[in-house]
Amino acid sequence: MTSFIQLVAKDLITKYQCNLKDLTVIFPNKRAGLFLAEALSELVDKPTWMPEIFTLNEFIEYQTGIKKAENITLTIKLYKAYLQASGTNEKFEDFYFWGNLLLEDFDDIDKYLVDPKILFSNIVSLKELESGFSYLTSEQIAVIQSFWNNFNPEKYSKEQEEFLKIWNNLYATYVHFKRHLTAEGICYEGMGERHFYEHIEDYSQEQPIIFAGFNALSPCEKQIFTFYHLNQKARFYWDYDIYYSTEEYHEAGRYIREDLKLFPNELGKEHFNNFKYSNKQIEYISVPSAIGQAKLIPQLLENLPEKDSIRTALVLCDERLLIPVMHSIPEDIRKINITMGYPARNTSVGALIYMLGELKNYTKTEGEETYYYYKPVIALLNHKLLRSSCPEDIDTILDDFRQKNIIYIPAKSLYFNAVTQAIFQEQNEKIPDYLLRILNLLAHTFDTENEKSQAIEKEFIFTLYLCIQNLKNTFEEEQIEPENKLYLQILYKLLGSVSIPFSGEPLEGLQIMGLLETRMLDFKNLIIFSANEGTLPKTNIPSSFIPYNLRVGFRLPTPEHREALFAYNFYRLLQRAQNVKILYTSVIQNLNGGEMSRYLHQIKYESGLAVKEQNFQNRISLEEEKEIRIPKNESILQMLKGYTLSEETTLSPSALNAYIDCPLKFYFKYVAGIKEKEEIAEELDHRLLGNIFHESVQSLYATVGEQEINTPIIDSLLSNSALIEEHIYRSYLRIYTQQTSKLIDSGSNELILEVIKKYIRRMFQYDKTLCPFRIISMEKKYSIPVPIRTPSGTFPLFIGGIIDRVDQIGNTVRVIDYKTGADNTNCKNIGSLFDSSNPLRNKAAFQTMLYCLMFEHSHPETSVLIPGIYSIKLLFGNDYDYKLKCNNTSITDFNAYKEEFSLHLSDLLSRLFSPEQPFTQAPSEKKCRTCQYSGICRK
Repeated sequence: MTSFIQLVAKDLITKYQCNLKDLTVIFPNKRAGLFLAEALSELVDKPTWMPEIFTLNEFIEYQTGIKKAENITLTIKLYKAYLQASGTNEKFEDFYFWGNLLLEDFDDIDKYLVDPKILFSNIVSLKELESGFSYLTSEQIAVIQSFWNNFNPEKYSKEQEEFLKIWNNLYATYVHFKRHLTAEGICYEGMGERHFYEHIEDYSQEQPIIFAGFNALSPCEKQIFTFYHLNQKARFYWDYDIYYSTEEYHEAGRYIREDLKLFPNELGKEHFNNFKYSNKQIEYISVPSAIGQAKLIPQLLENLPEKDSIRTALVLCDERLLIPVMHSIPEDIRKINITMGYPARNTSVGALIYMLGELKNYTKTEGEETYYYYKPVIALLNHKLLRSSCPEDIDTILDDFRQKNIIYIPAKSLYFNAVTQAIFQEQNEKIPDYLLRILNLLAHTFDTENEKSQAIEKEFIFTLYLCIQNLKNTFEEEQIEPENKLYLQILYKLLGSVSIPFSGEPLEGLQIMGLLETRMLDFKNLIIFSANEGTLPKTNIPSSFIPYNLRVGFRLPTPEHREALFAYNFYRLLQRAQNVKILYTSVIQNLNGGEMSRYLHQIKYESGLAVKEQNFQNRISLEEEKEIRIPKNESILQMLKGYTLSEETTLSPSALNAYIDCPLKFYFKYVAGIKEKEEIAEELDHRLLGNIFHESVQSLYATVGEQEINTPIIDSLLSNSALIEEHIYRSYLRIYTQQTSKLIDSGSNELILEVIKKYIRRMFQYDKTLCPFRIISMEKKYSIPVPIRTPSGTFPLFIGGIIDRVDQIGNTVRVIDYKTGADNTNCKNIGSLFDSSNPLRNKAAFQTMLYCLMFEHSHPETSVLIPGIYSIKLLFGNDYDYKLKCNNTSITDFNAYKEEFSLHLSDLLSRLFSPEQPFTQAPSEKKCRTCQYSGICRK
């Protein structure tokens, strides 16, 4: 395979021998120049000077001395020109986004040599069109007329009035804008091209000019090429294939056909009949996901003998696939060249900048204190650049936020190191100064011992630091002070356009590149990714202030023009390749993907080439997961033995319930110390509702003191709504620690507090039917030593927990457990409370019976003990009975069941401490559905 660049090099040597130093070679992009220099060096056999190699814009700048300015500079100057032309006082914040569109439109106007005065005229009369624009064709006049016919001067709509208000000032804006740029010696791309064309005779060019690899010439480029062509100073090298250039309706050849007629090719047609006659092997591969495409790379490269040479390229139609592709390159490929830059918005620093900008939108001030909403704070503290500076401190403070359920976090609590203080300390500074200060601080916090591993992060920081600094300098030079919001919007847009380059040798190794970077380059082996409709070609239509009909009428570029460019780039890339594998995503995700590109259909049905198709699917294993069994080694047994040492370390009823339900869950939580994930509850969930209910009932009954509670006392509580609300709200504020009422008001929370109030009033009404009674304790911890049998002997195991309420009615003591759900009070028998295979096992009843055992140990003098459950939701039903029931028989004395319960408990604890009993998974999968450890055991 002889590449296009090699053909050009051979022809230049043939025609100019080794006298290349007087040649000027102009390419559409810079990369082709490197390959031309390499191709020439292989052909010359003696020292010689290389020709001058430019892109067209570089050549124009070299000739005219007018430099292309940065887009943000141009937008600011355009804004000033618009104010001058329109006489308005529009803010830069309002102008910026549509001003960018206008800048691109001006660029098109100049490249396509449109008369701006005529374009920006308000032409409603057909006579004006026919008399004023005689140079237009009848088709152009018809299209322009179809647009202006919608405007009735006697009855403009509001939108039309706004459009015309700006439209009528655009010509004056164009004139002022270009005048200012000319005075400063700067330009935008189209302006530079038009200026060069209009003054081309003033710029001498004696040596021959070689134009190579161009396509879809703008009228301005055509005129420049024509000038040198007519003066016999130019040679033209076009890269195409007969397959699509001779087909009248093939979109890939739409522009090259005209180019070949205007400027004959220096190379013969015999070099351009490769698409159908190069033993091409084409394979389409459908893959369920984008990442799946990248994972196929080792397999796709396996049989390519030149997989790590310049003859092989991985072409990414979607730049977001770059990192997965890089990570999927086999280790035996040592030389890789990445022509694509990595988008700054996808870097860790880019993400941090976005998060810092968002943080400012979630700030509240209460008096002199600043508070931050918890979600952006947690996201920032978990960012890798912050976490690497002090991981232990961050873990500690995040746990504290979750435990205290802090919704708005005081800024001062975040000053735990220099970086977080810089981020969260409120200072009256502009966004760029804020970001620059933080990036500078981060760059100095890297560990010098890990210099190599952190080099890429430093490069990201450095690149974006320069980007922000340049943006800041530009605004200062132009004496414009945008608001912080606009600064961020511009910065986010810049992050989308800035790329961080990779270092590499372009002339060696496996090439990873985007579709546009492949222009004028040829590869024997191609693997093309993301060849889906919507990505190839891209379907997003560039925005423009010039309406579509006027673009068509004045022959400015339209979406059809863009699609023809995509088609040419794709077909040109394939024309000399021999091994072509094209991958696309076969699954629809978010209304995107699932359909191969139209170009693939065209090749399949129109080219006559044999196309192999492969449907790659992810392997789905139906094998059952292996059972997890954790044997009790010596260290685990010693850890369990810690519960036998003193009453300070007790095993809770909740822990025993967990062991009965799933021994493996007990191991994860109480032995391995893997915490269940706690989330900050922005609105009251079931857990917090229960906590508020418990606290409120305790504090309300505490107002009575130790006196006996009778009907008048409960009536007084029921009649004092303000007192109930006060205690509920006080409990609420305790849960939202360190908050102020103004910061945590929530409509849904207010409704839930009303529900809690309703629950409390119903409980008081139920208690009223049991009066008189005396409160013995509320929310108090009790414990009991239970002897257990182990191979090492018998030990007392301490079980302890907080009992919601113990009270006395006559000679009977009640042990009450509050449940804000709908827990029932019945169990089949005592043994059923320990039955792990029963998905309906009554855990609340087990817990309450265990509370009775603990209370009786502390108060052996108690004669009658009744276990009971206040299931608050069920309290609203008729004839609710709080007493636990065994086989529908109310338990009126715990002593009748104590011995049987104790035997089952002793047996349970013996199994827990037995070395022969491993920790196993729950027998019932129903319990796994809500288990937070299901992701670990995968049952």
